[in-house]
Amino acid sequence: MPSVPPATGSSAARSSPPPAVVEAEGLVRTFGTRKAVDGVSFTLRQGECLALFGPNGAGKTTLLRLLAGLLAPTAGSCRVAGVALREGRAARALVGLVSHASMLYGALSARENVEFAARMYGLPDVAAAAQRALTTMRVADRADAPVRALSRGLQQRARAERPGPDSKIGERRDHVPGPKER
Repeated sequence: MPSVPPATGSSAARSSPPPAVVEAEGLVRTFGTRKAVDGVSFTLRQGECLALFGPNGAGKTTLLRLLAGLLAPTAGSCRVAGVALREGRAARALVGLVSHASMLYGALSARENVEFAARMYGLPDVAAAAQRALTTMRVADRADAPVRALSRGLQQRARAERPGPDSKIGERRDHVPGPKER
């Protein structure tokens, strides 16, 4: 993945760049003799967005799993909010992976799923945190419906906005979020 040169000009020189949220340096992941990820390096700063495009088997999901701390790299390193992913639990607590699969409990309502996540992250006011999350992603009107009855889009919104880590890494194969969904 090529590096992007920093912005130039008088305004860029006067202000410092936002802090790095994700830093990857030479990430490699092999499965046997096959390299799924081969030397990926980039810096993602606060407020920036990264999109990965490629055919099936190109390593997109593997890279996302590396960035979320769900897979250990064969080589290279990654830091999230300044914490090395090799530091385990502390680093993984900073990242949430929103996979193509919703990872929600189908028998529970959207509200119950979001409240469950709030409890898991130890938030003090579970009901208020859940309501804020559901309202933010425009799911509040369907909050009490079982997740299995929601469209994939509503399931993804409920999953994406579950309370928890500040850094969210998403995998969505069929949709690019519009400005109101970000």
